[in-house]
Order: sequence, then C-alpha cells, then structure tokens
Amino acid sequence: MFAISDVAEDLVVPIMDAPIRIDRDALTLGYAGMYSSFLLFAKRAKAKYKVPARDILVELGRQRLVGGQEDMIKGAALTVARAQGVAV
Repeated sequence: MFAISDVAEDLVVPIMDAPIRIDRDALTLGYAGMYSSFLLFAKRAKAKYKVPARDILVELGRQRLVGGQEDMIKGAALTVARAQGVAV
C-alpha cells in the first residue's frame, strides 16, 4: 500500500494538469456517495447548465447512480436546473 501511494505522490502528482486539493465539490462526492469519475462531468455540467456541481452530485447520489453512468449527469443537471428555476 505505501509503495503505490509513494509512486502516486512522487511520480503522478507532478504531471497532473490541476493541483490536488479538497474543495466543496470533492467533499460532496463523499457526502453523496459518488465515484470520483463523476466530478469532471459534474463540473462540465455546472458550466453548461449554470447550477452548482455539488447540487448535481447530490442529485446523482439521490438517484443512486454508479460508476459508468456518467451519461446520466446531463439529466440530473437539468433536474437541478428546473428545481432551481434556472432557464436552460
């Protein structure tokens, strides 16, 4: 276990596009029970549908989606946008 975490921190982190940090969206992943693969898609949906990514993630958790269902994020974003009165 420690060897793989050493490789991740020493070799992978330096070549990542974005710095590693725990933000509200990352915290919401755990709260909503979502896989990390959903985060990038939720952030893209945030930009497109003008609703917070964390609200999208919570909706995905409510729907109990699992990994591999990233295509469902658009529907969840639209659901959140309608509930919040955002014109899409």
